Amino acid sequence: MKIDNVFDDPGAICRLVGSNGPYRTMTSYLPKGSIGGAESAVLPWFRGTWGAAGRTLVDGADAILHNPRLLGAAAQLVAAEVAPNTVVVNVNAPMPAGNIHVDLGSFRGVDRDRYPLQLLQAMGASGLFEAWRVLEVGAVVWFYQGAGGTFDYWPDGLDGRMCTERPPFSNVALVADNDRMYHRIGWIGDPALSPPDLSPSAEIDHLREGGWIITDGDRARVRYDDKDVRISIVWKAQVQLDPVNAEAATPLTPEVILEIISSDLAARGVRVPEEVTSLSDQGWLDLVHSTYYVPVAAPT
Repeated sequence: MKIDNVFDDPGAICRLVGSNGPYRTMTSYLPKGSIGGAESAVLPWFRGTWGAAGRTLVDGADAILHNPRLLGAAAQLVAAEVAPNTVVVNVNAPMPAGNIHVDLGSFRGVDRDRYPLQLLQAMGASGLFEAWRVLEVGAVVWFYQGAGGTFDYWPDGLDGRMCTERPPFSNVALVADNDRMYHRIGWIGDPALSPPDLSPSAEIDHLREGGWIITDGDRARVRYDDKDVRISIVWKAQVQLDPVNAEAATPLTPEVILEIISSDLAARGVRVPEEVTSLSDQGWLDLVHSTYYVPVAAPT
């Protein structure tokens, strides 16, 4: 569902984005192994979390988390009550197309605040935990007037058609279930230009006089005009269960998660460590993630 005029004062939202940097690279957030063979290429894609678990983390983010147009569209899409949960800000400088992906999901008793992102990504990819999935409705709100910067998505699965939203973007949003619908950012800027060579510790910040600047330790600084930087805001709300289903919704525990995954790995003939004391054990996480999560190859 596409909606226009998401915010009454979109300029205030853009100023809020500019005043709350610096933003870290997306690579610094991603679970290990989630970008296939592109680990050495750190794209100029930066992110900040402004809302989590239904609470705002940045002054002024209430206008996004509790936005009535987003809430109304989400409730209409799923024909159920929703509770706003997450706000994330993306700042993208000119770059190649991003990876095709689905967002990290949440499961009853399991969320990204208490469990490793690597585990959540593997749980979502495995298909073993759909009975515990917390349904979420997401919205992506864009601000960008430059070249490229499309939002590509596959509403009928990767075997279906690819749909595309194209700029100019000004205070518009697409509402969907991005935890299960594959999507990506298209190339931004001039596709013939190579992005800067960045490390995962690079940051981007807005300058008082206008424009954005990327800093990365001792490496050369890279500056961009405002018009060349694509801003998007990711908003999520959880679909509320009716009282009868809510009572029957038994949350997952670490013991249940470990039992389900261990049984499935054994059935696949995958050798697992004899004793796993924690779901945060890195060796076990690497094994589970590499078994279930396969990065999606870009279409030709």
